[in-house]
Amino acid sequence: MTTLAVGVVGAGWMATDYHVPAFTSHPRTRVVAFAERDGDRRSTVEADLSVPGYDDVTSMLAAHDLDVVSICTPPSTHESIFTAAVEAGCHVLCEKPLALSAESATRMAAAADDADVVTQVGYLHRYYRNYQRAMKLLSNDMLGEIVEITVAHHSAPPSQGWYYNPALSGGGVARDLFPHSLDVLFELFDESPDVTDASVRYLRDRAVEDAARVSLSFGDVPVDLSATWTQTEGVSRMLVVGTEGWLELDSTTLQGDVHGRPFEFQQGSLPLVDIGVADLFPASDEDAHTERIHDFADHAAAGDPDTSAPVRRGVAVAEVIDAVYERSGADSASERGGVGSGSTRDGVDAEGER
Repeated sequence: MTTLAVGVVGAGWMATDYHVPAFTSHPRTRVVAFAERDGDRRSTVEADLSVPGYDDVTSMLAAHDLDVVSICTPPSTHESIFTAAVEAGCHVLCEKPLALSAESATRMAAAADDADVVTQVGYLHRYYRNYQRAMKLLSNDMLGEIVEITVAHHSAPPSQGWYYNPALSGGGVARDLFPHSLDVLFELFDESPDVTDASVRYLRDRAVEDAARVSLSFGDVPVDLSATWTQTEGVSRMLVVGTEGWLELDSTTLQGDVHGRPFEFQQGSLPLVDIGVADLFPASDEDAHTERIHDFADHAAAGDPDTSAPVRRGVAVAEVIDAVYERSGADSASERGGVGSGSTRDGVDAEGER
């Protein structure tokens, strides 16, 4: 059984807490190298992982015969790293958002098509068991015809400074949080929506928005999506109303009513015991971050390009987010400092890591 050699680009918390452990625990992959521009961090992680570190993806690709490249750097660097990786024949897992714009994402998708490699964008919500349960209910028309959907995704302001630099991030909360929800909506409707209204707000003295809202129309189904960087404890809830029932969910709880019958799941599981005043649910070992990376690794090992969210999904998501900024009248990333102008190399400085 062939083991795939993985190179991770970026050595921030996303890489060290999630990507490296997940690839290490998968039976078909092993991390053999990483790239990190910051010398101090590179030395620290190199010692921790006992694998060689390089100052950019070009050097890493030249030194190793890699099968997979995993991208954990700010969005402004994604296109150059992605293109270098696929041109080297590597399968690529790229953290969201895929790119600073739909134009950039389209170029990335074309490069992947030319190279005939496996790609996946690192969306998370689809890997929560509650979301998977909800998608089964909806795909089987258990709620009848969908009438409307409301999604609210709110989290604490990011700690890394690059999130607030539009040249590195491509935008604020809309570029950061909308992709997870849009991925789920595209999976549900399998079509591109019309953007009927959008707005962004600057709650603090920053160059990017802290609050965003968009109204979408998937055919006859209206969808309202909002996101903010305001909460100490993050919340992401989705409410779906149908002609025969409703459901509401987040990563922990899925509840609703179908044809007058209420139901509740906790992290994808039904109650073990109903004692009247409370339901007792089984303990959960859910780890959506590992699930998404293992899912990609399974496809890469099999050479199967039909991943849950290939790079073309990232293009569709980027098109909606670009439309949000255009519809809201917000300045584009290029007008606020230049797309990619903050970083033209394959790595980023210490502040720039995920």
